[in-house]
Amino acid sequence: MPRHLCLSLALLLAAAAVPALADRPRVVVDSPDFRPLPVAVPALLAAGDAAGADETTGVLRADLALSGLFDVLDPRGYLAEAGEGLAAPAIKFGRWTSVGAEGLIKARLRREGTGLSADLHLFDVPGARELQQRSVAAPDPRALGHALADEVVRFYGGEAGIFRTRIVAVRRNRELRELVLYDADGKNPRVLLSEATLLLMPAWHPDGDRILVTSYRGGRPELWVYRLSDRSFRRLPTGHVTMGGAFSPDGRQVAFTVADGSDTDIWVAAADGTGGRRLTTSSALDLSPAWSPDGRRIAFVSDRAGTPQLFVMNADGSNQKRLTFQGNYNQTPQWSPRGDLIAFTARDERRVFDVFVVNVETGKISRVTQDQGRTNEEPTWAPNGRMLAFTSDRGGLPQLVVSDAKGERQHVTSAGGEVATPAWGPRGAE
Repeated sequence: MPRHLCLSLALLLAAAAVPALADRPRVVVDSPDFRPLPVAVPALLAAGDAAGADETTGVLRADLALSGLFDVLDPRGYLAEAGEGLAAPAIKFGRWTSVGAEGLIKARLRREGTGLSADLHLFDVPGARELQQRSVAAPDPRALGHALADEVVRFYGGEAGIFRTRIVAVRRNRELRELVLYDADGKNPRVLLSEATLLLMPAWHPDGDRILVTSYRGGRPELWVYRLSDRSFRRLPTGHVTMGGAFSPDGRQVAFTVADGSDTDIWVAAADGTGGRRLTTSSALDLSPAWSPDGRRIAFVSDRAGTPQLFVMNADGSNQKRLTFQGNYNQTPQWSPRGDLIAFTARDERRVFDVFVVNVETGKISRVTQDQGRTNEEPTWAPNGRMLAFTSDRGGLPQLVVSDAKGERQHVTSAGGEVATPAWGPRGAE
């Protein structure tokens, strides 16, 4: 069962010697009485020739709602005057109380060289006081909205936000396969690579600069590495027919599937493809390796029990154990960065594919999607372990979906083509 995003708001009084931290609201993880904090986000103001305030406001509101920490109140119900000031004495807090706001988020944009910056102000509405003021910079309005959302999440949640990270996926565009980068909300696609041959299963290096891809450019499935910094695309010389690679959390190794006739097995090698060694030796199909966040274990798929199921083994191939016993077609495991859950795709009794999560220690399975199209598959975790991305055909062609870990808030994007095998990038891949 996925860890519930349980948070509660509590006031912590700091010592009088540190007045900047006095009465600072914090969120406490795993509280059973959690409720999202009701916040108002009025339209951001713009100073001088700064443009893009409306776009930045929209991105900020959407990110905060998607985070699951906040109940972003409908701006159509706001009672305060448009253009209300940013200083606490200029704010009529009673009007914000009347609409149910407990937090108030304001900002003013200004041009900063070739980019934008914003003065972010966070207010405690019941206490009629300012909590924090911070300057945030970004190259464009959309990036600024993501940066502001990360700052708000950091202040209230006490952990780094993920809205400046990126998702990579393969998109089919007519006869071409494109390697495409998306923002963390599934929007703003940028094509990195366009190929006439198959591209499959991208996976990030922890440095955020390299993306491992299965490519048929050489006439057979092999691992290739795309480097963002110089846009190079080079074969990883494993010496085998390989697919579905994944870098280890420390970036020093790569796990992958080797196909030998009708048999497939899990191998590991150095990150440059050298020194490969076989980890699984059964005559069954063993494939789709996924590292645990500490690098000590690898989850994989095997049909050695008669149907595809999830297994876990030590990183040296020892202690191979079956993890899932429900369902007869489980695949595409992805280990949560928190280490407690594995997300995967499973086919149910109606032959519909949906996204599930399994607790690694207890084996308990929880469902993320249901009755939302015939195919929801290929989940990938955000670096905070609180959100997922996957693909869904609920609107026709498979599209990218960004969701909380329980599936309670799901945002479907239209990506302009058939999307497959998303991979959420690490922090630093910004």
